[in-house]
Amino acid sequence: MRTLTEEEEQEPLEDKTAAIPLRSNRTKRIQKKKAAQEHKQQINPKPTLPDLPTELILDILELLRPSDIFTFSSVNRRFNALVNANADKIGDEVIRRRYAILSRCFPVPVLLSAVEPSVQPLLSNPRRGQQLGIHRSAYQHVQPPDAQVICTCLTCILAWNNLSLVLDFAHWQDNLDNGVPIPMLPRGRTEQWNEELVSRNARIARKALEQPLWHALILEAHLASTVRAIRRHHSNKGNQRKHVHMSEAEAASGSDHFLAKEGPLSLEFPYNRDEYYMLEAYLPNRWWRKFERYYFYTLEGQHERDVEMVVRTATQMQK
Repeated sequence: MRTLTEEEEQEPLEDKTAAIPLRSNRTKRIQKKKAAQEHKQQINPKPTLPDLPTELILDILELLRPSDIFTFSSVNRRFNALVNANADKIGDEVIRRRYAILSRCFPVPVLLSAVEPSVQPLLSNPRRGQQLGIHRSAYQHVQPPDAQVICTCLTCILAWNNLSLVLDFAHWQDNLDNGVPIPMLPRGRTEQWNEELVSRNARIARKALEQPLWHALILEAHLASTVRAIRRHHSNKGNQRKHVHMSEAEAASGSDHFLAKEGPLSLEFPYNRDEYYMLEAYLPNRWWRKFERYYFYTLEGQHERDVEMVVRTATQMQK
């Protein structure tokens, strides 16, 4: 046997192995079928999402959560333009499908520009806040409404406060789940982090006044907060209060239908973040009618009555 020289030992080995070609009738059938499928796909490629008609894409979007719709809108310019052009229709349908109850508990305030022009000066008068007694001492967790933008009737101010509140409540859910205390603000002082948080909540609430899709996003956040709060209070064996009944299937449904069942009322506005610890299902502006067995929503039509009251009061003061 010939021994390798030193030069041959240093040369790199060349791999000349190759796959053994498969030759069988079964292999030929598989290859033929694969080739036919590839040829068919080249002639009639499978449609992708951008290839679908606009009407079909809109039908799909109306089935999604608001946060998913916003994610979809950030994919490319076409999707962004599609969502923006149909935001009102999409938002209204999503609210109808998913948040029919929450939307009645948390209506949006009316823009001042939508009120009769002759009444607008009465509502934007700086003395309105003093007359109502609301926001006379500013909340730490809710930014006062801009009287030059939002109607300042009592109903609209309460609606504004509630939208801002549920955004703040959603922000602290991880603290509440994990038992981490919510930072407290020193009396009479402000903190930059709180100013930024409250301003951010106000910007989102302001967008909800003009576009239902943003309103739906706020309702989605509060439904998620409510589900987490119900779970927390159910797991607290020391809490013997009456709870909201919720199954895991209802929690995973992404809709508020289960909140139509009779449960404990939660009407009191949380005036500070200390009240978040005991807050389970904050669903204001409704009462349970025991004999008829359904919820009565108190704010429906109240904005118009409040504006009429403002006009009557102003007329009497001028006499």
